[in-house]
Amino acid sequence: MTILTLIVIIGVIGTVIAGISVAVAKRQLGAMNAAWQSAAEMLGFTFEPGSMRGGPTIAGTIDDYPANVHTYVKSSGKNSTRYTRYTVGFPAIGVGLHLSRQAGLGQFLKVLGAQDIVIGDPLFDEAFIVKATDPQAVRAVLTRGRTMALNQLLALHPDVVVSDNRIVIDRHGSVRDADVIISTLRRIASVANVLADAGASSEMTALIEQRLEGTLPSDYEPNSELPRGIDARISTGEAHAAVGAFDIAKRIFDALAIEMPADRDVTGWSEQAARATRRSGPSGEAAAPIREAAEPVDVWIPREDPATVLPAETPATESPPVHEQIQVSDDNADRDAVAVATHLFGENRLSFETAAVFDETYAGRRVLWSGKLRRATTVEHYRILGDGPFTKAIVDVALLENDLFGNTVVTAVVAFPPGSIDSIPIGEDITFSGQLVGIDALVRNLFVGGARLGS
Repeated sequence: MTILTLIVIIGVIGTVIAGISVAVAKRQLGAMNAAWQSAAEMLGFTFEPGSMRGGPTIAGTIDDYPANVHTYVKSSGKNSTRYTRYTVGFPAIGVGLHLSRQAGLGQFLKVLGAQDIVIGDPLFDEAFIVKATDPQAVRAVLTRGRTMALNQLLALHPDVVVSDNRIVIDRHGSVRDADVIISTLRRIASVANVLADAGASSEMTALIEQRLEGTLPSDYEPNSELPRGIDARISTGEAHAAVGAFDIAKRIFDALAIEMPADRDVTGWSEQAARATRRSGPSGEAAAPIREAAEPVDVWIPREDPATVLPAETPATESPPVHEQIQVSDDNADRDAVAVATHLFGENRLSFETAAVFDETYAGRRVLWSGKLRRATTVEHYRILGDGPFTKAIVDVALLENDLFGNTVVTAVVAFPPGSIDSIPIGEDITFSGQLVGIDALVRNLFVGGARLGS
């Protein structure tokens, strides 16, 4: 074989490879254009097809907020990487807000003295670097509902960046799935609404604060309505799952999955609720068809406990306090609340994943734990804890250490016999035994039924 022949063969092979590469690129571009056009049509957005020189673009309004999706290329030396960028704008908050993930360059710059405002919510402070022109004002803006919505968005999309008037998410690579585009935009728009709309923020904050205090759905109320916001509906569904109303939770998440078919949190909760429903059976109520969020839906919306807070003062008495009179021996009980809390909440899991770990590993386990009594109320009925009357106590049982921002508290919501802790001052340490019956993973609450005081 002559050198000329070899050169010709190599040239032919190169031409074939180049032709195949172009054909593959055109096919991929066609698939991407088809997906983006489908997403644009479903959202009512405009669509500009991509070419070999650049990707497609869609733009429009979602939930009254301007939004667009496009691709761009970032070069570094001889290498280049394509990203898909989602942007949803909203009216400026007015505090010069800038939020980014606590990782990589941001953490390095913080070590060098870059601004990072501590909000006072350990989970949020651990997750985000917070910058603003007015630290006091930004603390007022970042309410509990807003920080929780942002935490959940970050868990799904680690590259999110939030500024004073927009949310931006960059995803590595080109997206070729219309459901992914739609689900991502709707999730971002929901958080934008929580940030920009005072009513949506208040609604979300009320739902989260009730859950933090262990106030969850107790009775099925046929003519209640779902919240309108996606994040608020997710919170309501999680709350129903936490108290064992899995059939109601499944209907909520199944309806959300129609709007956001590729949202991992929504589809994960739908599957988790379905598994739990098959395992435990329905919650005792006839299932009604789910309807649009703006119409009445047969689900319960959290309200205040019909309860009275027990007095913090210890009644004057010469007898020893009740909690000193009762002795409990439970040799088979789990005695390490910190280990349980670390296993459940120490990993970067989504809330449905944590709930699944609880169901597989801890549900039904007896515990003998100690902690600080934070609150106590008398209740007649609490779905997951059973019929009363009994005393529902909130007990801080574990602190998960965070070197930068302090401790994250893990709480037990405990059902005691009525009157058994009346004499215990709020803030005192107590020891109790009982059975783990449920979890509200997002707010780090564990439910303990059939409890007794012990030592």
